[in-house]
Amino acid sequence: MATADLFQNVSDINSIVQALTTLANASDVYFLVVMGVLVFMMQLGFAMLEGGQVRKKNVNNVMMKNMVDWLVGCVLWLFIGGVLSTSINPADFIDWWSKIFSANWPNNGLDLASWFFGLVFCATAATIVSGGVAERIKFSAYVIISIIITGLLYPLFVYLGPWGASIVPWHDYAGSLVVHGLGGFLALGAIAALGPRIGRFKDGVPVPILGHNIPMAVFGAFMLAIGWYGFNVGSSLALSDISGLVCATTTLAMAGGGLGALIASKKDVLFTANGIVAGLVAICSGTDIVSPIGGLIIGLIAGLQVPIVYKLIEKAGLDDVCGVVPVHGTAGVVGAILAGIFGMKALGGAGGVSIVEQVIGSIFCIVYGTVLGYVLAKIIDLTIGLRVSEEEERKGLDLAEHKMPAYPEEEFA
Repeated sequence: MATADLFQNVSDINSIVQALTTLANASDVYFLVVMGVLVFMMQLGFAMLEGGQVRKKNVNNVMMKNMVDWLVGCVLWLFIGGVLSTSINPADFIDWWSKIFSANWPNNGLDLASWFFGLVFCATAATIVSGGVAERIKFSAYVIISIIITGLLYPLFVYLGPWGASIVPWHDYAGSLVVHGLGGFLALGAIAALGPRIGRFKDGVPVPILGHNIPMAVFGAFMLAIGWYGFNVGSSLALSDISGLVCATTTLAMAGGGLGALIASKKDVLFTANGIVAGLVAICSGTDIVSPIGGLIIGLIAGLQVPIVYKLIEKAGLDDVCGVVPVHGTAGVVGAILAGIFGMKALGGAGGVSIVEQVIGSIFCIVYGTVLGYVLAKIIDLTIGLRVSEEEERKGLDLAEHKMPAYPEEEFA
C-alpha cells in the first residue's frame, strides 16, 4: 500500500471516529435535556400538589415560593452549587467561572447539559421544604432558606454522599436520600423551629385544617409521577446506559405507594395521592438494582407508612401542612434501606449493595437535614423573623405578602 493511501485510510478512520463521538455527545445532550425538562415539570406538580393542600387565602404564596425555588436555584447552581456538588477545590470553582462567560463549549455543550440536569434535582430538594412550612412563614424568610439550601446545604450534601466524593457512601441511583430525604428532613427541622399554624392544635389535640382543592392536589401528584420518569430513567446520565428495569420498577413502586396509602388511610383521596409520590420517592434509591416485584413491595411499604407517620408527627405537635416528612423524608429512608434488602441477589436484586451503608446513609441524612434545617430557621428567626404576624396569618399570605388573591372573583364579589 502506498504511503499516501495509508495516510488517507488513517484520516478516514479518524473522521469516522470523530463523527461517532460527536453523534454520541449530541445524543447524550439531547437525552439529558429531555429528561431534565421532565424533571423540571415536577415544579408544576409540586405547585399544584401543595397549592391544593393549602387554604385558598394562601395559594398564591405557595405558587410564588415554587417559582422562587427555581429562579434562585438557576443562579446559585450556576455560580456555586454545580461545582460544590462535585468538588471543594477552589481551583475548580475558578475554572468553572472562567468558562461560563464564554459561548464556546466542546462536546456539543455536554457539560452544560449535565449542569442543567443537576439543577432540576437541586430545585426539587428545595421545593419540598415549601410544603411543610406553608401558610405561616414570611416570604422573605423563605427566600433566604431557599438560597441557603440551593447554594450550600444541598450541593454540600451531594458532595459528601455517593454522587460526589462518597465520604458517606450508600447506593442512591436517583436520590431517595440525596434529594427527597434531605428535602423532607430539612423541612422537619424548619417545621419544628417555625411552630404550628394558628388553630392547628387545641389543648394539644390536632385540629384538621383542610386544603381548598383536592382535585388540584391529585392533578399535582400525577404531574409529579410523569416527571419522575425523567428523574429515574434520566439518572443513567447517558443514552447508552438507559434501562427498562428502571422504568418498570418506577411504575410498580408508584402503584404500590398509592395502594399502600389507600389501604392504610381507609380510602382517603389526599393520602392516596401522596402515597403515589411516596412510592416514587422510595424507589429512587434502588430502582436500578431491584426486581419489578421488589419495586412493588418497596412502594407498598412506603405508601403504608405515609398516614401512620403523618399522625405520629401530629401527635408530636408538629404542623407539616403537605405531609412532606412522611412523603419525602421517611419514604426516602424506607426506600434507601429496602434497596439494601431487595437489591440483594438472594431476593432477585442485582447485588453489590450494603445494607449497613444504606442504614448509615439514612442516619446521616436524618441528622444532617433535621439539624441544619432547624438551625437555619432559628438563625433567620433571630435576625429578620421567621413567621408572619397573627393578623397576617389570619388574613392570608396572598394578601398580606403579595397583595393579590388567588381567586379575585370570590374576594371582591
